[in-house]
Amino acid sequence: EIWTDKINDFLRAKLVVTNHFWDLSDELTKGGDIFHIPQVTEMTANSKTVATAVTLNANTDTNIDLTVTTWYECSFAIEDRESRLVLASYNAQEIYARNAAYTVAAVLEDALIALFDNFSQTAGTSAAAMVDSDIRSAIQQLRVANVDLDDVALFLSPKAAWTDLMAIDRFVLANESGVNSATKGFIGKVYGIPVYESSRIGATTGSAQNAMAAKDALVMAHTPVRVQANYIPEYLSTLVTADIQYGVIENRDTSGVWIATAS
Repeated sequence: EIWTDKINDFLRAKLVVTNHFWDLSDELTKGGDIFHIPQVTEMTANSKTVATAVTLNANTDTNIDLTVTTWYECSFAIEDRESRLVLASYNAQEIYARNAAYTVAAVLEDALIALFDNFSQTAGTSAAAMVDSDIRSAIQQLRVANVDLDDVALFLSPKAAWTDLMAIDRFVLANESGVNSATKGFIGKVYGIPVYESSRIGATTGSAQNAMAAKDALVMAHTPVRVQANYIPEYLSTLVTADIQYGVIENRDTSGVWIATAS
């Protein structure tokens, strides 16, 4: 394996959605490929009188199963004829390797984004641009569900971010101080909620897949992106492969809101 640690640091800086949601990847080192995630319901407080037994809550918890079986790879070969140009330069090799690594890591990013329109709570409409009331509606729905807004972020497509959101004075004025940044897709805050833009957020059924969600809305587990290189004599080439294994699933439906907009 080559460049693995360095490239995974690079990927963490480039990915947007993957950096936000609940990540159980560290648990993969303990073995197994299925995670049973308990869905704990809120208990009931009961009145207590002297010399009487406590009232037990009946456990009605269920599990969500996260299975880590999806496997993607991206490979390329550098023939000996090209090796003088590429293999002799460590920087050139790393550029190729980063390209392949980002390609497979982006599959995980896309899998999480594809779950945005699964949230049963919605705001906005696919027939119109996103407006301030759509953002407030999403916040209200999360608060009704007792979601901690400190764990919430807003994810937008380039159109929703740079055309819709930037037309809202409340957002633009709040970020005129220069505290906003394009680092990791972060472009500022609205109502105290971080806003991230990603070109990977596309459209589904005629509507953009924007979302406002807490960390526990979606859950994932994945192996580090692995990059390997081997010389193949039969092809007089050096084969480089990047691969990742992962699983994603919706964990808590009430912790996310799909914000529909015209794409």
